[in-house]
Parts: sequence; C-alpha cells; structure tokens
Amino acid sequence: MVKIDTSKVKKGMILQIDGKLFRVIDMSHTHMGRGGATDTFKVKDIVNWKTNVFTYNAWTTLEQAEVQTNTAVFLYSAWDSYTFMENDTWEMYDLQKEKIDDVTDYLKENLDVYLMIFNWEVLGVILPTTINYTIVSTVPGIKWNRAQSGTKPATIETGLEIQVPLHKNEGDTVTVNTVTWDAS
Repeated sequence: MVKIDTSKVKKGMILQIDGKLFRVIDMSHTHMGRGGATDTFKVKDIVNWKTNVFTYNAWTTLEQAEVQTNTAVFLYSAWDSYTFMENDTWEMYDLQKEKIDDVTDYLKENLDVYLMIFNWEVLGVILPTTINYTIVSTVPGIKWNRAQSGTKPATIETGLEIQVPLHKNEGDTVTVNTVTWDAS
C-alpha cells in the first residue's frame, strides 16, 4: 500500500480503509474559520457496491491501493453482464453492471478501455479521455435568435441522450470528453 495525504486524493482512486477497498466518487474540502480543515470523501465499497461518506482532518494520511491498469477492449453486453478482453493476455472478464454502473452508458463495442486490477480482481473500468459517437436521432437546430452558440438533445449510438451543438445532425459524429462530459 502507498501512503497518501488526503489533499492528494483524486476522483477514481482506490483507497484501503479499515481493510476494505473503496473507490472515490466525489470529494470536498472544508475550512471553517479558525477551526481545522476537513476533507470529505464519498466512496463506493468495491465488494458490495454500497456508498459511504468518510470525513478526515486535513492532511491525514490514508492508504492508496496499488492498482494495475491494463489495456482492454469492450466486446459486448448481455443482460447485466459486460465482457472485456485484455489486450496483452487475451484474458476475458465478465463484469456485472453494479460493478461498473458509472460507465455502462458510454460503452460501445470495440471501445479501448483500461481495467483496474487489484489482486487479480477487476475493480472497475477507466474510459479514454475522449470517445467518438454517432448521433442516431436529434431535432433540427435553429441557428438564429441566439447571443451564444446553443445545444440541443441528441441520442447517441449507445442509447444515451446528451447535449450536442446545434449544427450536428443525425449520422454526424460527436466527440464526448469523458472528464467533463461535454460534446463537440
């Protein structure tokens, strides 16, 4: 395990707290006047997928799990099971939706991803920074009467509805940033 200061914890990190593994979903830092600062982490238990909230005094030392990230390809989904193949070893992994529910709406066949592996168990999936999707349905955009460029709803090939620029039409490709979830 690697020791890490609470100020260095980032979204998506895997922490080991009281012998259990947790993935950081969200975090906040609070400083109350003369009082001490605190760091609050919203985390998801890797084993039972329950959400917890932990609050620590600022600059408390935590343990970060040493997680491998291996390149893989998303192959297909069947019901609530998602199948991935590791690029180097061709090993196949079937993951349940509950384990990777934060990324399932963005998965499409043959998408290159990263698998987070700890002690030979897949903990989660990391998406690439940008993904190109095809727009399958959208409404026509109206270009006039705007002070700024606007957006409109569109359904992409995974079935997810996102906001796209007005000039995009059905059949066009849109690039989605998986950090900010903005489409261009």
